[in-house]
Amino acid sequence: MVILILLSGAFLIRRSTLHHDGGDDFIARIDGVPIHTGEFGRAASAYRDRVASGDISTETAMQKALEESVKIKIRQLIAQEEGLYPDISYAGFLRQLQQENKKREQAIKNGEVVFGPSRYSEEAYFEYVLGQITLSAKRRLLEREWKPDEQALKQFYEANKSRMYLVQGSVKVKQLSISFLNANQEVDETLKKQAKSKMDAALAMAVAGTEFENIAKASGPEVTLEERVIGLSNERTNLRSPVAQAAAKLADHEFSGVIEENGRFYLIESIGKQKEGSGYLEFKTIHDQVLKDYADFKYEDYVQERISKAPLVLNEAKYRSYRR
Repeated sequence: MVILILLSGAFLIRRSTLHHDGGDDFIARIDGVPIHTGEFGRAASAYRDRVASGDISTETAMQKALEESVKIKIRQLIAQEEGLYPDISYAGFLRQLQQENKKREQAIKNGEVVFGPSRYSEEAYFEYVLGQITLSAKRRLLEREWKPDEQALKQFYEANKSRMYLVQGSVKVKQLSISFLNANQEVDETLKKQAKSKMDAALAMAVAGTEFENIAKASGPEVTLEERVIGLSNERTNLRSPVAQAAAKLADHEFSGVIEENGRFYLIESIGKQKEGSGYLEFKTIHDQVLKDYADFKYEDYVQERISKAPLVLNEAKYRSYRR
């Protein structure tokens, strides 16, 4: 059992500097692999504001930073063992960061397309690299060690469906719509007036009790009829969609007024709402998501198992004197 030493005193954090591994410039060794003070500092920085505000103590912040640093190093070690990340040292990471930024700088000078930032910060590049090697490690381990059969996946689904696979709130609608964009996908004011006139006529027919299918037939080929399901859980996304906002307010078999959104006019009718948590998503419709979740759970269990078995040797002098 590893005992973490709790420290007292101020917990001040500054950005880690670009210096190499060497000497005793490490906070701890996990399974014989050093955790550089720069890596510890990156983890500790996440708790700076919480310590400053008094939300957590210095001792708690230091312990959490060490625990996070240990977990990250184990994830890197797993990727190294899978042949995905040969150099897991802090110095190696900084060299990789510098090489990546030089490559991007040269590509920009050459007029080439560069995806992502023109220059990575240490924090952003670390998150990117860790995410990529973690995803690749999960895939390899899933294929080689954890590949589940259908029964195992269904068991995982059943065990977790109340927490992970509840039905999200949604409303199913019929929608009549017509575009007022020209061939260049630009708003055409003449087309817009004509489209609005057609949709006003469609609304009048709906008020008179005409079914949407018959309205579509009477309105001509420019007016399309579709059924769609609109999710109600993502409020931020729905705030940008007048159609989604209108659908959320409709009772069953109630229809809206004419709605304008993204170069089209819409008229919608609610044909069924499903309350959030009223049921479970069907296994067969979310098979790939269940497989991904299964891999995530197996990976996290594997990381925790590795942590529990790996000896942790604390550099007490460096840990006690650490001030960021």
